[in-house]
Amino acid sequence: MRSAVVLAMWLAMCVTACGPGADRVGPGRDVVLIVIDTLRWDFVGVSGNAPHPATPEIDRLARRGRWFAEAWASAPWTPPSVMSLMTSLEPPVHGLNLEADRLAEAVPGLPSGASTLAEILKANGYRTMAVTAGGGVGSVYGFDRGFDRYFEPKRRPQSDVESGVDRALAFLAEPDPRPTFLFFHTYEVHLPNTHPALGSSNDPASRARAAYAGDLAVADQHLGRLFAALEGDGRLERALVVVTADHGENLHDRVLGGRPVDHGHHLHAELLRVPLILVAPGLIPPDGEIAEPAQLLDVLPTVCSLVGIGLENTPHQGRDLRPMLQGWGSVEPRHPLYFWAPLQGPSWGAVRSAEWTYIRAPGIETEQWWGTVSLPARTLNDRTADPGEWIDLAGTDPGIVSRMETTLRRREEDDLELRRALGGPGIVESSSTEALRELGYLDREPSDGE
Repeated sequence: MRSAVVLAMWLAMCVTACGPGADRVGPGRDVVLIVIDTLRWDFVGVSGNAPHPATPEIDRLARRGRWFAEAWASAPWTPPSVMSLMTSLEPPVHGLNLEADRLAEAVPGLPSGASTLAEILKANGYRTMAVTAGGGVGSVYGFDRGFDRYFEPKRRPQSDVESGVDRALAFLAEPDPRPTFLFFHTYEVHLPNTHPALGSSNDPASRARAAYAGDLAVADQHLGRLFAALEGDGRLERALVVVTADHGENLHDRVLGGRPVDHGHHLHAELLRVPLILVAPGLIPPDGEIAEPAQLLDVLPTVCSLVGIGLENTPHQGRDLRPMLQGWGSVEPRHPLYFWAPLQGPSWGAVRSAEWTYIRAPGIETEQWWGTVSLPARTLNDRTADPGEWIDLAGTDPGIVSRMETTLRRREEDDLELRRALGGPGIVESSSTEALRELGYLDREPSDGE
């Protein structure tokens, strides 16, 4: 009997204290999910490519855990991308893949058979709160499902991160024996730029990047207060923190529709590569970068796995990244990758294999600005020789184009079948027109980022 007790004690200690390579979970850990709207991965310091030192607080936190060198959003603008993050379902499945002007007036309801991360955690004993800047993550789109409290301003404030962090800190300070799920979302990095630029230049592209970095630096400063509070009361040691973004930003990378600075209107990498940082002391070793690609679809199954929640009866399309994060196992390679739901709606799509990027972008009829985006109906890029996706090889490799289009269509069919199986409802009324207009998606003049 004594030996059995000693063995049980040793195993319990190993769950929290074993070194890198240990397979372990942390039931009851707090979960903090931070979405910095419009944050490109290459502007985060730990990416190794940041042109400005704008993220010292995020970098410091990241070094306590792990991050992915290649993480991808499912869509290049907020509503479809965040819903994929929250449900681990692609846009054709959860339904927020309509044209942006249609989403301003009517919204496809979330399938009744789908579950959000908040719903899953709440069902497992968590108290749940969201602090958001509203707009594209408003409750009208169903993002409040599963939250005990869902804060969204009636109108988007000019600067939201400072007041948002204050509200989040007040919530975390409330005495409650239950584990906590906090979803924090900020538009501080989103256009229009509202803070002093980091550096100056006469070059428009450099000015746009400096202005973007200036907003990011302010967001980082205030998020540092949140990180410090978690560390100050020891909460971080029993928490899982995820820092990511819903999409990136075009910063003079390419000018489409007359817009050198914007997002949502195409499916190239600068709008889809995002940070994905996971920190959980004692659960995820501080081993830095992971080269294997990940997607925001993977966040829900990974979070649930790390806190010991099974998903046997929960439909999801992402992977559990815990073996990779903890260093004790491999995960099936994530190729191909699929991308959907730009502002132009469901007719556009993209697929990335290990070797190729294929984008389908047929013309659409609309009076909105994204109707002026001029791209070939089909483009093909060699990801190895042309990582920036500039050289279109569709005309020289029709066989590859045909294979990639077939792959994309099959995924579309599978996604629509899954939506039907989950009980996809019809369209519901929305009142988000003004919110999308304030964010600049509807009827806005192009910006150069200044």
